[in-house]
Amino acid sequence: MKKQFFSLAIVTVASLNVALGQQGGTVTTPINNWSYVGHSSTAAEGLLRGQAVALQAIGQANYLHSLAAVNYQEANKRALENSKLYTQVVIEKREMIKQHRDRYASVPLTREQLDRIAANSVPDRLTPEQVDQSSGKLVWPHILRMDEYKAVRDRIDELFVSRTPENSGNGSPVQRELDTLIDAMRAILKANSDKVSVSQFADANWFLVTLDYEVKFSLAEPTVSVPAVAEIDTSASDLKVIN
Repeated sequence: MKKQFFSLAIVTVASLNVALGQQGGTVTTPINNWSYVGHSSTAAEGLLRGQAVALQAIGQANYLHSLAAVNYQEANKRALENSKLYTQVVIEKREMIKQHRDRYASVPLTREQLDRIAANSVPDRLTPEQVDQSSGKLVWPHILRMDEYKAVRDRIDELFVSRTPENSGNGSPVQRELDTLIDAMRAILKANSDKVSVSQFADANWFLVTLDYEVKFSLAEPTVSVPAVAEIDTSASDLKVIN
């Protein structure tokens, strides 16, 4: 039976050699008692081979562990370098933004310029064209003389001419009520802005701004007029002696 098996194996290998020879390849004839797996000739050699393989496996394991440790440290090093690079980039970016802002930032105004702007932003007080000098009544712009403003306008006129040095000035009851009424007139003007031109709206609004500024001042004390004394001619011809 074994002879038949070996004969079949030889025939098979020969057939493969012929087939592969036609394709440019060969099959190696098995060695070591028809086996490709190496084995020991004695039990002692097998023991020594097993110990050698175990020691080799331990050494390879230690070597691979060391490679893993090296790779870990290298990865950690690169992570730290990346973190350092990221921090540097962030700092440089902030510095670039600061330099850009400092370069193109507007120059701060001087104290003199601020004072000039503040002075120019303050409205003028009412002019003689805006207040009737004889009656002390306001001369309203034509837009504010319309009927929708009449109720508020009449109350403002009443309070404006009734001011005295005691009940006028910023914070006084009259000023506070006038401030509320002027705001109400502004609201009416804004609601009717589509009925007037831009220049008319601007003139009417500026009149209200000026009026609001005017009523914050205290009404000056009236000046007491002293009648002029006629000059007396003291010449001798005009003097009379009264006994």
